[in-house]
Amino acid sequence: MNAALVSVLVPTYNGERFLGETLRSALAQTHQAIEVLVGDDSSTDGTAGLLRELAATDSRIRVLRHAPARGAWGNSLSLLTEARGEYVKFLYHDDLLEPDCVATLVGGLEHSRAVTLAFSHRSIIDEEGHAIEGASPLLLTTEGLLDGRQLGDTVLSSCRNIIGEPSTCLFRRSDVDPADLVELDGRPLVANEDVALWLRLLSRGKAYYTPRTLSSFRRHGLQQTANPRVLAGGALDWPRIIDWGRRQGFLAAADEERQAHVEALAMAAGTLSALPASEYTGEVLEAAFLSTSRLLELHTGDAAHGGRPLSERAHAPVALSRLSQQLDVWSRPHAVALAAPAPDPIEVAATIDALRQVRASGAAPHLVLAVAPRLVATVVPLAEAALAAGPDIDVDLVPTDDPAALLEDSWLAVAPRAGTWHRGRVPVWIVDLAAARTQPVAR
Repeated sequence: MNAALVSVLVPTYNGERFLGETLRSALAQTHQAIEVLVGDDSSTDGTAGLLRELAATDSRIRVLRHAPARGAWGNSLSLLTEARGEYVKFLYHDDLLEPDCVATLVGGLEHSRAVTLAFSHRSIIDEEGHAIEGASPLLLTTEGLLDGRQLGDTVLSSCRNIIGEPSTCLFRRSDVDPADLVELDGRPLVANEDVALWLRLLSRGKAYYTPRTLSSFRRHGLQQTANPRVLAGGALDWPRIIDWGRRQGFLAAADEERQAHVEALAMAAGTLSALPASEYTGEVLEAAFLSTSRLLELHTGDAAHGGRPLSERAHAPVALSRLSQQLDVWSRPHAVALAAPAPDPIEVAATIDALRQVRASGAAPHLVLAVAPRLVATVVPLAEAALAAGPDIDVDLVPTDDPAALLEDSWLAVAPRAGTWHRGRVPVWIVDLAAARTQPVAR
């Protein structure tokens, strides 16, 4: 029986310094049935000449030259499209494989068709090829099959690619459609395309893992991982990947998804701290906004989002309306919502409308209007007119000269942004007077 063909895909751009060693590690595999497909993305150094020399000595090397350049992931996708092997292994131009890497991972996939991803421990090496001590701890100490959903949950809830870079993995060509890898929910990823690929595979089956070190990932100063655009875009990738993963069946428990977005927020904060003020600050702030919006959805029990991506939901009117309120409004259930409007037709009407919103949102079931005794005759007709103008709600009237004295810890104040009668004792639902003054008042 002939061994299955494995396509080793090597995307490169100006990779002359390390590429020769990388390709020699691919050609030295004990699994002989391989093709080494190299994508040269319009290199300007000596890469083209090196590839001509190596291809002349080994017919297993095929070279694709891209002009114009397609970018790192575009280069990789082109190679995947051209791959002829039953199995695919990416190998970045500065990484290395141990001689039995391909054979071991092919054996892992051939345990069963239910296994969709095979990977191993990898070492982290420096520019000179020396292992960086402690940089790559073992995921597990034993070889075996891992549940795909559980492994995906761990990746998402930690916001860490614990599986590893493309050079450490192997999968079936038939399990991957290159068209699926270009975008996530209709938008490109910036730095975590490999994570999205691993999750697609894990959503369909198991993973094989061995703690043996079968590849080496090289760190050096020319990598894009230190690029501010990549750092900022990588932070923004994670809330989108978490939300997409949940819609694929990962993070089924709400506490797992919550932990994932907490980690994404921490990553955004760390990235913002590490980056100097730059044109990419907005991407990091958007990452924090998306995770904050989803955490608020989880906290309020809002499940009415269907299959829409988080980047759409977070900017929709319902979410933006929720975020327009102080977030402590949503921190816990409130027994009573208390309002104390001035005897002004516009403010009373806006306050009644705000109480409707409070009731509809579930923020508080019991609504109370506090009015100074001397103003009851003025405010009550205004409140009755406002109530008659819209959906009916039950509102209790309490005459008092000191509405703040009524407030208890479990209550919610309903007041204009500049209102101070509540003295900051409880969360405040904001009454939008500016918008109200542009609307006609019911009479």
